[in-house]
Amino acid sequence: MFKTLFLSAVLAVSMLVLNAQPRFFTGTITYKITYPANASSPLIASLPSTIDMQISANKTRFELTLPNGKQTFIVNGDEQSVTRLMDQAQGKFYIRKTKEDFQKDETPITVPLKETKLIAGYKCKAAEINSKDRGGKEQKSKAFYSDELGNNNIYFNTIAKGIKGILLDFDYSGLGTPMHLTAIEVSPGRISNKTFEIPSDYKPTTEAQLQQMRQANKSK
Repeated sequence: MFKTLFLSAVLAVSMLVLNAQPRFFTGTITYKITYPANASSPLIASLPSTIDMQISANKTRFELTLPNGKQTFIVNGDEQSVTRLMDQAQGKFYIRKTKEDFQKDETPITVPLKETKLIAGYKCKAAEINSKDRGGKEQKSKAFYSDELGNNNIYFNTIAKGIKGILLDFDYSGLGTPMHLTAIEVSPGRISNKTFEIPSDYKPTTEAQLQQMRQANKSK
């Protein structure tokens, strides 16, 4: 009897410990990208309509093919670093930013909403994100996320850093134009650690050096 009670107690404690462990999503999420109908950026016609985001614990990687070359972003939530790989006419380079390089903005306020939505087979919760742009103007946006997928720390340098889950429907501002991303496929699966490594044929550079190279290339 005592042995049975002891084993039950051990099992109960073990389950509590397991449930207390953070859950992390590992796999690939494919997002559909839509752009505002009134957007005037000349880049829009050449921008991608989908994007694959590879995620493993607190790391993620995604790439964009642009008119001036391919850009790949590697986000490391453990180190709080973002590495941008550039494969372009001037060569292959990368710029790495650490937490000291990120602008110290005010912490965005995340307000839970009652609304839910089924996205890519997952029931998502809604949240309102209140933030300020670089000019200090207040901005509001709505995001849908799934806490069923885990709580990976991959949004540490974004306005979504208060979201406790994986974003499946959200606004993003980049490449000089706003865009909206909605998950259309979630594929759990192993992602190799090499996915988040910087290839050996890429050379480190800075924004200033990159601009100098572009100017020199234009003058030829």
